[in-house]
Amino acid sequence: MRKLLPILLLSILAACGEKNSSEKAGSKNILENLTYSIDTLILNVGDEIFNPGAYYGRDLSEDLKTLYFFYEPEKEIHEYDLNELKLLRIYPLEADGPDAIPPYLNYFQALPKQEFFMADFAKAGIYSLEGKQILNLRIQLENIAGFDPEATFSLTNNIHLSPDKKKIISLPKNFDGPVEGLAVIDIETMNGTLQDIPELELTDKYNVTFKQGNGMTRSGDFHFLQLVNNQFFICSGATSDIYTYDWKTDSLRHHSFPHQLVAKSKTGDFPTEVDSHERRIEVMKEMRKQITFEDFYWDETRNLYFRLGSMGTEKDTEVFLFGYDSQLNLIGETKLEGMQRMIYQAFIRNGKLYSFYVVEENPALVQFTFDF
Repeated sequence: MRKLLPILLLSILAACGEKNSSEKAGSKNILENLTYSIDTLILNVGDEIFNPGAYYGRDLSEDLKTLYFFYEPEKEIHEYDLNELKLLRIYPLEADGPDAIPPYLNYFQALPKQEFFMADFAKAGIYSLEGKQILNLRIQLENIAGFDPEATFSLTNNIHLSPDKKKIISLPKNFDGPVEGLAVIDIETMNGTLQDIPELELTDKYNVTFKQGNGMTRSGDFHFLQLVNNQFFICSGATSDIYTYDWKTDSLRHHSFPHQLVAKSKTGDFPTEVDSHERRIEVMKEMRKQITFEDFYWDETRNLYFRLGSMGTEKDTEVFLFGYDSQLNLIGETKLEGMQRMIYQAFIRNGKLYSFYVVEENPALVQFTFDF
């Protein structure tokens, strides 16, 4: 273990019923006096030689003891023991034949019993750790009942499976269009529903596109879907409002939070299409001067949810941490003083936040310890 000074780390870390969550009157901001420390944990890979910067997807086992990475160049799953901080084994996957994984993998999800959901925009399936295809999922619109027959959106955007492997959940959209809502598909019957998520519609005002020929580049805020503490979170970078979907009861709920330290959402008008890459970057930087909300995390040791956020300045980035109780009431918010780069590719285990990083060609975890 090597202790990193914060300045060094920061230089390298590149429905539905509606629920209004609020802090109880007179309640204390539990993060008001938060302090934190940072350590770097190098993962032992033995004699294996590979480029850890080419890890494309990752997920945790259900018991939080194992970290799985999808290694894009060789189509492999790399299995790490988080107690021993070492690579346990590399599992090759098939690129061709009946057990072939999706060729352009976009989504990688660890399921119970060492099974994995993998998908791209054309193919999806459930695979064993040894690379055998367990189930081929045909998720094209023509194979699923319940949606508008005139619809043209793709169902693979932000696609996930419920832990019991009975439902497909996604945020369908066209290639350059808005998210249509929350799609839920019963795998056994291949019937689907589409539920509105109107409180996240402002997201489309805060991304900017540059088109050139047949290509396009888009930057800014987007909808995203997470599986956190056994329920799905539907979020956006542009607003603190979220929806949660309970896959066991098929219920969708809206949550709004009374933030005091930051704005509840972005405001103002920005161009959504520009005529150059340079202008796209300029607009994106202006958007980032307002709060951008990031992922949620569940800390089972404290029975709390956490969320990160960031706000750009002329010189660096301000990073914020928000805390919520188990019912998603906002009970704390703080600026992480000294943190000048956003924390990405993270998870919480044993009460500590971990972010994946590469140190001198070695895979590593940056460990954040929060005291409050």
